[in-house]
Amino acid sequence: MKRFLIYLFIICFPLAATAATRPDNVYFRAMNDEMQRSLQQLHLKDHPNPYFVSYWIFHNHRWTILADMGALAPDVYNQPDDGDIVINAFLSVGSDKQDGLGFVENDQYPRWQYATQLPKKYDVPLGYESLRQALWTATDRAYLQAAKLYQQKKSYKKKKNIQDNLPDVMPTSPGHFVEEIPPFVSPDMPQLRKQIEQISALGKKYDFLESFEVYVRGGQQDWYFLNSRGAFAQYATKEIIVFLTAVFRQPNGKIAEVYKSVLLRDTSDEELARVKQKAQNFLSQVERARVAKSGSAYVGPVLLKPKAAARFLDQTLLSDLQNSKPFLLNFSDDDATAGKLYKKRDLRVSTDLLTVYDRPNQRSFDGFELDGFFPIDGEGVKAEDLTLVQDGYVKEFPLTQRPLAKNHRSNGHARIMDVYGPRERLTSVFVEPKYALTDQEMEDKLRARCRELGLEYGYILSESYPSSDLGIERIYTKDGHKETILNLDWDSSFTARDLRAVLAVGGTQELVTDANLVTPSILLQEAELVPVEHKPHRQPFIARPK
Repeated sequence: MKRFLIYLFIICFPLAATAATRPDNVYFRAMNDEMQRSLQQLHLKDHPNPYFVSYWIFHNHRWTILADMGALAPDVYNQPDDGDIVINAFLSVGSDKQDGLGFVENDQYPRWQYATQLPKKYDVPLGYESLRQALWTATDRAYLQAAKLYQQKKSYKKKKNIQDNLPDVMPTSPGHFVEEIPPFVSPDMPQLRKQIEQISALGKKYDFLESFEVYVRGGQQDWYFLNSRGAFAQYATKEIIVFLTAVFRQPNGKIAEVYKSVLLRDTSDEELARVKQKAQNFLSQVERARVAKSGSAYVGPVLLKPKAAARFLDQTLLSDLQNSKPFLLNFSDDDATAGKLYKKRDLRVSTDLLTVYDRPNQRSFDGFELDGFFPIDGEGVKAEDLTLVQDGYVKEFPLTQRPLAKNHRSNGHARIMDVYGPRERLTSVFVEPKYALTDQEMEDKLRARCRELGLEYGYILSESYPSSDLGIERIYTKDGHKETILNLDWDSSFTARDLRAVLAVGGTQELVTDANLVTPSILLQEAELVPVEHKPHRQPFIARPK
């Protein structure tokens, strides 16, 4: 037996040696030293000691360029910035059996209360001492809040006579994810400024425009994470995004401000040429919208392009799959922020024409980096890919270490979004069709449904916000011609029932960056669009300068 154990140790040791090794750099040395000091020395009279500490450090490197109607903004908007350091400390007191997690003392949700900014450009140079100072400050604040919530939660449970046999935390094996952090390299700023200036000058061709702003934001965020359970992570993410903003006056005097965002893979000539084409298409769309007529009330089939589909899915499904475990609230017996589907596993909640996944480990889509890439969650647990909805039935939920049942296990979806966290959050969501239709087939199906209902026209929605002055098209049943329509609100009527009445799903998926969602178009059997009235603005005394 002894000989067998020696053999087992020999064959297992190489496997252990291949496990991720915690990086040895200034970030981890500072985090580890301050963490150990806090666990050993941090104490407040008549309050329990901290038993768990975690740190996130975000080092932001960024650059921006802003131009309007062919003129660059002042240099403050057009310089690379070595960025700042943001430190977030999360701390728990008590024990896994009972701590302050999941209790909300009032209806205010302050975010990043424990974050400490270290602007490298204007403050102390980045180094071990400055990081330790910031970590100490953040930890001190976190401990005070954690001790306060612990006592309040304890009193609240006693007052409400809450008898809960589940522990507050069910620890999961610590996760590790380590990549080398590449050096941050800003693009060729003089050349890029010139190209952005030229793109913004496209607005000068349209007399009705009061402004056409092109704002480009790019950069790299370096992530460092460590907690007292042994989890750690180090990696970098990148993003380049262009925001187009047009301000124009409609014939009735109403001032409209419309937006479009374009994600870039890089700053190559090919990508900038794509941005220029997108800008030209956007301005042409604005020109049509300026003189478009207002719509009237409508009830009937509606085709949602990916951006509009993203908003529809968030309102009818995705928001209710998050926040799986309700908070305890001292101002209400009901947590309105809790997801409504956490008790509906294996129940039908949507059409069977689509499947919904959550993929925190997928880094990119179509060459674009995903903002939802999150290999280690806020509790240090390795994030798992999930099948959220399949054949219309709820299959999985994002879970943290706060248990829902006796045999609960975290799947690595904790996000410390506020001081009462962590909460169960989605990362990068992918919606995939069961039977994919082309764009033309989707429009044909919309018109066919309108004919069945005796409707003269249907609607196509392409933007992600309601009451939009862009992105609402009327498509006529007889010949399929389209026209832009203004002043319709299409958001408030969507309910979970609409998700079960989907007629078809498209096959072309699109990344919707502000929703961390990859989705195709969705054809709804019925939606309600209502007119919106706008008061006109005062006309300018003289025309825009040439």
